[in-house]
Amino acid sequence: MYNYKTITSVELELTSRCNAACPQCARNNNGGTTVSTLPLDTWTIENIKKAFVPDFVKQLKQFYLCGTYGDPMIAKDVIPIIKYLKSINPNMRIGGHTNASLRTTKFFTELAGVIDFLGFGIDGLEDTNHLYRRKCNWKKIIKNAKAFIDAGGVAEWDFIVFKHNQHQVKQAEELSKRLGFAKFNVKKTGRFMDYDHTYSPSLEVKDTNDNVEYTIDIPTDLAYLNSAYKVIESKDMLEYKHKTCIKCNSQKNQHIYIGADANVYICGWLHDRMYPDKTLGSYDNITILNKVKTMPANCLQNTLEEIVDGEWFKFVQDSWTNNDRLERCVVKCGTDFNLVGSQNANMVSFIDNQIVEKG
Repeated sequence: MYNYKTITSVELELTSRCNAACPQCARNNNGGTTVSTLPLDTWTIENIKKAFVPDFVKQLKQFYLCGTYGDPMIAKDVIPIIKYLKSINPNMRIGGHTNASLRTTKFFTELAGVIDFLGFGIDGLEDTNHLYRRKCNWKKIIKNAKAFIDAGGVAEWDFIVFKHNQHQVKQAEELSKRLGFAKFNVKKTGRFMDYDHTYSPSLEVKDTNDNVEYTIDIPTDLAYLNSAYKVIESKDMLEYKHKTCIKCNSQKNQHIYIGADANVYICGWLHDRMYPDKTLGSYDNITILNKVKTMPANCLQNTLEEIVDGEWFKFVQDSWTNNDRLERCVVKCGTDFNLVGSQNANMVSFIDNQIVEKG
């Protein structure tokens, strides 16, 4: 079970704002309109000091700035927040993730001096990256990445493989080495699951008028295909939902996730059921919304200790062994397949199979 005093890892979504429109991201509808119910929130240094008391920060080993809906580098106070956390616990490892098509080289140069590592979501080369990282500018990304690396920053290139960019993996890896990236991570995407958790190998990408512009597809090169899809195709998902054993990666690692809305979750996979238009009215959406509204869940209104040791976390943990189990828990931490673990097979994750990277 969870215990506030044994939490050692936090993922924090600094903001729900983003400059991009990735088609499989929870913040928009297939790359087009932003979801209608998403609150646009951003953490400030003042709220960080209120929610993260020194004694709690001192017990942490790692702190990850990423999230479900936003790019953390948009947050105005991101550097002061990192400095504050490090001033309390200099031994804590702080990392982050970004599409890097925002801010300036001056910002990324300064960031390199305070953060322990930064993941860059770059899914292709100049002619393909924008097909998934919509609204992102290749030249700006490379310029910012180079500024970060040249200033001594530890950078990792995270490459999500699709059919349209699978031929560029080796080229991108060579470029990453020339630029000075510390690591190149090939990600076998696990996102070709509909919002009802049905496998679909292709996704229509839409504009803001809901017109289809093109499709993105799973890789045809089996070396880059997520192995969990084969297992999923062979399963009766309704039966699997009720029978599989759930082994929560977050609980195992005493990890918690906190959204830009200041609500605290066991992991970010629950947060991404909160707002998307396509999940409205689903069991997960109704249940999660109800629980965070009626139980202590917001860390600007309640202490983290009250939340982690309280009703909301207990409900989720109890659900793993009864009929109240959330579908998100089944799909992400059921024992027969692991979409996230299979996606990150070649990565040394910040925390075992649990980080929700934006996009």
